[in-house]
Amino acid sequence: MARLVAIREFGITMPNVIRPARHSLAVVAAAGLVAALALGGCAGTAPGPTFTLREAPVDFTEIGDGLEPAPDIEAMIAPYRQQLEEELGEVLGHAAGDFFKDDPEGALDNLVADALLHGARALAGDTVHVALLNEGGIRVPLAEGPILMRHAYELLPFENFVTVLSLSGEELERLADEIALTTGEPIAGWTMELDGDDAVNVRVGGDPVDPGRVYRLATVDYLVNGGGNWTVLWEAGADARQDVPVLVRDVFVDYVRERGTVSPTLDGRIRRVGGGRR
Repeated sequence: MARLVAIREFGITMPNVIRPARHSLAVVAAAGLVAALALGGCAGTAPGPTFTLREAPVDFTEIGDGLEPAPDIEAMIAPYRQQLEEELGEVLGHAAGDFFKDDPEGALDNLVADALLHGARALAGDTVHVALLNEGGIRVPLAEGPILMRHAYELLPFENFVTVLSLSGEELERLADEIALTTGEPIAGWTMELDGDDAVNVRVGGDPVDPGRVYRLATVDYLVNGGGNWTVLWEAGADARQDVPVLVRDVFVDYVRERGTVSPTLDGRIRRVGGGRR
């Protein structure tokens, strides 16, 4: 039991020693609350009531690796575990080399962005010109060798859906400048050069961006809903937005299955020039 002392100025009884071994956090919080109430009463003329705080012992059970599984529970989940292992072990395709993220352009960035653009073009029911993802949504590299379903879940673990936005050429140019501020992101269908914090020579399908034209951008619902760094995407209205009820992970899976073998490629779609930051 912690030793109790009386604070005569406030007429409050509270522990002056809290030993961490067997005390609830609630005791510490309560002590802080009582002290705050007492201090708050300094402006008054009469002391408040007397409070007594008591210990609240908490016992902990440490569970280590030596805990034996319950046989009945193991038997119940065994079929599901086997099914899951089989599904995650499916071979989707083959990586002809190692894929890594990099700034301003990485082979892994290009692979996932190409998969998004390809899938959006097949699913959106109208022309899709370009694609953009956030590099932070791509979590792990891909090693040379078989690409398994479990690798797709490790690479793209978030439940993000494909969204297609209609943007003017002027908005697309603004978006390119915002990409420059982050030193590059995964893109497909368009190219740009990063000159410091500015994007220059922005092209779609090899042609300069037309400020008066409407372009369709495949991206991730997370970015349109306020995630990431690109205000242009946040400002798109409902009329400019088409939500596709397909996960980005699923379009990646279909892309790898369709191609069979994918090779790490850097094609200069986004590169530094002039005063570009390293």
